[in-house]
Amino acid sequence: MQTVVGIIGVTGRMGQVLSEEITKRKALKLGCSYSKELAESNRLATVFKENDVVVDFSNAALVPEIITTALNDPKPLIICTTGWDQAQLMPQIDQLAQKVPVILATNTSIGAAIQRYIVKVVAKALGEDFDVDLHEKHHRFKVDSPSGTATTLLEDIVAAKEKAFNKQYRPYQVGDGAREADKIGVSVTRAGSIVGEHEVTFTSLEEQISIKHTAFDRALFAKGALKCVEWLSQGQKPGRYTIFDVLNLH
Repeated sequence: MQTVVGIIGVTGRMGQVLSEEITKRKALKLGCSYSKELAESNRLATVFKENDVVVDFSNAALVPEIITTALNDPKPLIICTTGWDQAQLMPQIDQLAQKVPVILATNTSIGAAIQRYIVKVVAKALGEDFDVDLHEKHHRFKVDSPSGTATTLLEDIVAAKEKAFNKQYRPYQVGDGAREADKIGVSVTRAGSIVGEHEVTFTSLEEQISIKHTAFDRALFAKGALKCVEWLSQGQKPGRYTIFDVLNLH
């Protein structure tokens, strides 16, 4: 039996790539989908009513309405959109996760997930004499800055460092003057058609370790999202999950 997948943001860059990848999978079928261009013919509520799994690749402004609609007709949901207010919406997401599995994925790239995993290990293992810096690059049209992936990486680094060294770490924008202790440097590039690049460096006075992930093709995000769909199709219990759960990285 095929799993019917609905895409929110189907006419966007990622939505189009994801649609194409679904047609290549015999076990999957593209169902009723939504975008602002199709709003007159396809309602958001219909997407949840008619599909087995819903994947969101839309925009931050639409996420509150997506969650509200999902609560009325719960279906397994993968939120790949970034830049939305997690603090505000998490109570509703947790309410939804009591009924169906919900995956929050700021980056569905398998390689990016591995990068996050390694960064957490290295951040905890290295001593305080290593400065940590995070730099990300994306195309000139990307709205959120830093990217959702960069923000997640930053949260991972801070959590690992604070647990290991029992002190507070805070980000600072590169170029704000001489470096202070216990600060994590953050910088951003928005240029051309760069698909996505995230690099974390750990630098002491004697050496540097660099952990870098570069995306060449948006298809990798679609393939990662479909790996999430396939994982949900195995009958996962209600709950809030991440890409680490899908890849069994704990």
